[in-house]
Amino acid sequence: MSNAKKVTVETENMEDVLPHDEAQAENETIVEEDESELELVDYVEISVNEEDDQVSVEDLDEDEEIWSGGPTAKMIVDWKEQYGDVYVTSVTYENHVVWRVLNRLEYKNIVKQMETFVQEGQMTSAEANMWNEEAIANTCILYPAMDSGELTGSMAGVPSLISQEVLEASGFVALEVRQL
Repeated sequence: MSNAKKVTVETENMEDVLPHDEAQAENETIVEEDESELELVDYVEISVNEEDDQVSVEDLDEDEEIWSGGPTAKMIVDWKEQYGDVYVTSVTYENHVVWRVLNRLEYKNIVKQMETFVQEGQMTSAEANMWNEEAIANTCILYPAMDSGELTGSMAGVPSLISQEVLEASGFVALEVRQL
């Protein structure tokens, strides 16, 4: 999982704002060429500060959507109360998935079921691996609500991606390992 930085852009006309690098000046004037004259278009202030106060989901109006068409702030707060940490993965610019970590009992049950399928000859080991990813994703995805049929019918990598991130956040991958 990556570290995100909060970027604040203040301008009177947001259509004139282009993506900016952190390396660019804190204050800059954007100009555009108009028949060999330079004309002032807008003043843009870009500030990157990791210590800025960020708005938490608990501070939002409970009916406010986190993104257009997405879950409301109340849904996220309720999930956080029920499951603890809640995460979002942006699969595309328009496709976001909200998920939670996997607890030990859920993990043991998934492994036991997968082992049963393999021992009874109902699945090959490759099929069991894919089933495992889908079962983890199905268990932990909170939004959008998906059943196993929707998971297998969606973009092929979604169950793999979400299950990998769930396992990382659930403690199956060490943050750092050092030799002593």
